[in-house]
Amino acid sequence: MTTITIDSELEGIIQAKLTSLKSKVIVIGSGITSSHLGDERNLREFLIANSVSNYLREKGKNTLFLLFDDSYDPLNFRQLRVAVDKDEKLIKKFEKYCGMPLRLIPDPYDCHQNYSLHFQTEILKRFHNLGIYPNIIDCYSSYESGLYDFAKKIVFTRYSEIKKFLKKEFPKYTMKKIFWPVCSNCSKMEGTIIKGIKNEKVSFDCSDCNATSNEPWMTIKGKFSWKIDAAIKWNVFKIDFEAFSKAYLDPDVGSYFIAKTLSKKFFGGFYPEIIHYGQVLMDKSLSYKLLASLPNEVFHEMFLTHRKKDLTLSKVKIIQFARNYKIEDKLSYNKYVVSKLPYELFEPLYGGTVDSKYKKFMNQGLEFSRLFLGKEPYPLLPKKESVENIDRRKLLQIKRLIEWIILYKVEFPEEPTENFSKSLDKFFIDSKMQKNILFPIIRKLLSQEDSLPMNRIFHLVPNTFFYGCLLVIMQVLFETKNRVLSKKKIKQKPIMAGAIL
Repeated sequence: MTTITIDSELEGIIQAKLTSLKSKVIVIGSGITSSHLGDERNLREFLIANSVSNYLREKGKNTLFLLFDDSYDPLNFRQLRVAVDKDEKLIKKFEKYCGMPLRLIPDPYDCHQNYSLHFQTEILKRFHNLGIYPNIIDCYSSYESGLYDFAKKIVFTRYSEIKKFLKKEFPKYTMKKIFWPVCSNCSKMEGTIIKGIKNEKVSFDCSDCNATSNEPWMTIKGKFSWKIDAAIKWNVFKIDFEAFSKAYLDPDVGSYFIAKTLSKKFFGGFYPEIIHYGQVLMDKSLSYKLLASLPNEVFHEMFLTHRKKDLTLSKVKIIQFARNYKIEDKLSYNKYVVSKLPYELFEPLYGGTVDSKYKKFMNQGLEFSRLFLGKEPYPLLPKKESVENIDRRKLLQIKRLIEWIILYKVEFPEEPTENFSKSLDKFFIDSKMQKNILFPIIRKLLSQEDSLPMNRIFHLVPNTFFYGCLLVIMQVLFETKNRVLSKKKIKQKPIMAGAIL
């Protein structure tokens, strides 16, 4: 199930925008660069965009969630290092491709047609695991298919005008390049610089291979600067909503306002409504660990609550969030990992079946315990030595209690905790056993000294674990009884004549 978290302010923004929309299809836009699979910090944008899309669908609106992949961007060395997980052999093999469009680079792992498609697939796989299902728009394909041709004529015939306009409207901002041509000699674009535009041709130099080119502007390979590209894209695809962090919303140099102004002046005037979200700041040590150890509903809640506030994540902050987030009534995710998960693991260990969805949930709990709590959560039956130290009378009572719990849960497998607790209280009254004496002993045996109330533990722990406990207790009781009988036989044995006393 996909989480839909829309606060009242955002709901008001959406409703106000809807009143002015003429289109029958509402378009939400977002963007990636298929240069590498980054860590979890950048996922807030897509979770928010997805929530808006799902919210509108729930309201009966026809909605299109478009994910633009900037596959025409040049690869840089930092991206390459992250992409190949700092594998020195792959870095050495692929560093020659730095500066080339992602779409024109081979796949480092030889499993897709090109570099871009490999990481695009990886990113989409991650999104699908989070319940995000956008429609992908490949930017390289958009340029190659002619979607941007109308803009080429506008830009190359008004090239000087655009440069002067930007300098006047945004004096604190300097656009590095309006258009990034691809060198026909070396296929790189990082080092290309436009020298002039004349007779519908663009002349440019390439510092990577020292080539000089002069190509017709309608067939020239390359892409526009991101801000110009965004302005064009908004008008081509009619984007109604798009999520932006504060880094894009500086009125002097922010990408959104520059692209919006360019759109109004040169490309048709269409621009999206802002969905504002705060930045995510995270310890590097947590990279790639959150998705492995937090279920979707926990991850969604953490990233979507207070969307406009910056989110600073640390190990301590994540553990605190896990303690507060309830996955069941009165059961936090942290308590689940500490108190319930170790016993649930007995089910698959002893041949029980677990559906794939819940198996993933359990595996995330295992990783959370290892990565954040620093311990293996695998279940441990009570140690024989610990059981041997318990008074025999109390041990017999514990055995009787466990037998009752097993039988009750077999007879009433779907019984809620409240009903189970009432029946447990009645059992103690009828059997004349005392909770205040037995519960501390049982807590110690189960290593649950600081955990949930015992009635909840008894209700949560699967019978397979209790069967194991019974075996240990019965073994100790049997051996203790044999030792007592042996001692009695020794005492009753007659003393032989002539024995030395």
